[in-house]
Amino acid sequence: MKNLFQRTISGIVYLVVIIGSLFLGKYAFGGLFLVISLLALTEYFKISGYHETAGITITGLIAGAAVFILLFLCASGTIDIRYSSGLFLLPIVFLITALYLKNDAARWLSGLFVTFLYISLPVALTNFIVFPAINGSFYTHRILLGLFTLVWVNDTGAYVTGMLFGRHRLFQRISPKKSWEGFAGGTVFTLAAALFMAQLMGMLEQTDWLVLSVIVCVFGVYGDLAESLIKRNALVKDSGTLLPGHGGILDRFDSILFVVPVSLIYLMIRGI
Repeated sequence: MKNLFQRTISGIVYLVVIIGSLFLGKYAFGGLFLVISLLALTEYFKISGYHETAGITITGLIAGAAVFILLFLCASGTIDIRYSSGLFLLPIVFLITALYLKNDAARWLSGLFVTFLYISLPVALTNFIVFPAINGSFYTHRILLGLFTLVWVNDTGAYVTGMLFGRHRLFQRISPKKSWEGFAGGTVFTLAAALFMAQLMGMLEQTDWLVLSVIVCVFGVYGDLAESLIKRNALVKDSGTLLPGHGGILDRFDSILFVVPVSLIYLMIRGI
């Protein structure tokens, strides 16, 4: 009962903070999601054991902050989008720095490359969703909040359906509790939520929201499974303890890390 109470309270606080930051405007969004990126990086370095490699945590945090701030400035039109090409320098900087490391150079490099692609870049790409071309690159919370809502509905729908009807395992080796029944239930709830998002959030056509819901259902599951694999290899249950009953930030954002890049690709193809 105590664990359920903690889970409920921390879940409510999490939702209020995320939704509140999106409603409060671009600087509240930018500040919070920058912090989220850094917390997720810290959790990953710790559970993967990379934090024991000299300098990797501080380097990763500096690089992660730089990526997020650069893309925030580009997406918001503060600086020209061409400056985002500076991201191509990061891998070069990583490689040059590794040349001067006497120990753990390979581990240092692998840790930074993985966190850049897995955490820093996906979180930073949310900037292009809150500053969409369809809105003249002005800030709007509608698309990202709608996307987050679809992820939350999918998670809840899959959990409830899986608990009630789950019989056939979806990916036994990585996540024994996930079932095909849960996946199907989550998909139904998410598709229904997409129709509601089309009316509530607007901005996009109903077809676009339905496509995004499919992306959430497919890539959200893979994001969850990928983090489960990381935790299984690290022999830990949760990525952290920031959210009692839920785990860490990485536990809450695992689906988002896969959903955001794929969704952004779709939105860019659509010219949104």
